[in-house]
Amino acid sequence: MNRKRLQAVIEKEWLDMRKNKMVLSMMALLPLLLVGMILGTVYFMERAPDSEYDPATGDSGMALPPELEALGYKEGTIILLNDQYMFYLLLIPLTLPVYVAAYSIIGEKETRSLEPLLATPVSTAELLVGKTISAAAPAIVLTWLSFVLTAVGLNFIASPTVLAYWVRPVWSLSMALQTPFLAVLSTASGVIASSRLNDPRAAQQVTGLFIVPLIALSLIVLMGKVYLNLQLMSWATLLIAAVTVGVLWLAIRLFQRETILTRWK
Repeated sequence: MNRKRLQAVIEKEWLDMRKNKMVLSMMALLPLLLVGMILGTVYFMERAPDSEYDPATGDSGMALPPELEALGYKEGTIILLNDQYMFYLLLIPLTLPVYVAAYSIIGEKETRSLEPLLATPVSTAELLVGKTISAAAPAIVLTWLSFVLTAVGLNFIASPTVLAYWVRPVWSLSMALQTPFLAVLSTASGVIASSRLNDPRAAQQVTGLFIVPLIALSLIVLMGKVYLNLQLMSWATLLIAAVTVGVLWLAIRLFQRETILTRWK
C-alpha cells in the first residue's frame, strides 16, 4: 500500500467533506444535541427534591440493580440513566460515518468523478482504506470529545459519585475500544449499501440493523435488568470487532473497480 496515494485519497475525501454543508451540519449537531441532553437532564435531576426519587413516595418508576441500591435511589437513578445515555453517544460512530460514506460514493457516482479516480494507479485497497479513514476518523474524534466534554460538565453540575461512575473503566475502555470498531463498521456498511444503491438516504438506512440492538440494550439497562460490568463489555467489544471484520471483508469483496466501471454508468 502506497502511503502517498493513501494520503491523497484521504485529503480528497476531507476536501469534499468540507464542501458538503449537510454532512458538516450532521457532524456538529448530533454531538452537541447528545451532550446538551445528558448535561441538561443531570442538571435538573440533581436539583430535584430527594422525595421525588423515593420509591415509596416518588414517581420515578425505575428499578435499580443491586449494584446501585447502596448509593441511594436518587444517585442510583441518575447513574442508571447516564448508562443509557452512554449508549446514545455510541450512535455518533454508528451514524456519522455511514452518512459520510454514502454521500462520498454515491455523490461521486452522480458527478462522474469516481471513474477517473478508479482509472488512476490507486489500488482498490488504498481507495477503501482512504475512504474508511476519512469517514471514520471524524466520528471517532467527535465521540471521544463528547465523552470528555460530558465528564467536564458533570464535574460542575453532578455529585462526585455520578462523575466517578461516568468515567469508570467499563465505559472509559468501551469508549476507547468500541468507538473505532463501530465507526469502521458503519463505514463498511455504507460502502456495501452505496455499491448497490443510487440514493444516499437509502444507503444510510443500513445502520438501522445496528442501531436497533443498541437502543434495545440501552432500554434493558435502563429497566435495571442488566448491570454493565467490565467482563460483559469486554465480550461485547470482541463481538463488535468480529462483526466489523466480517462486514469489512464483505465490503472489500463487493467494491470491485472493474464492476464499478462497467455497471455504474
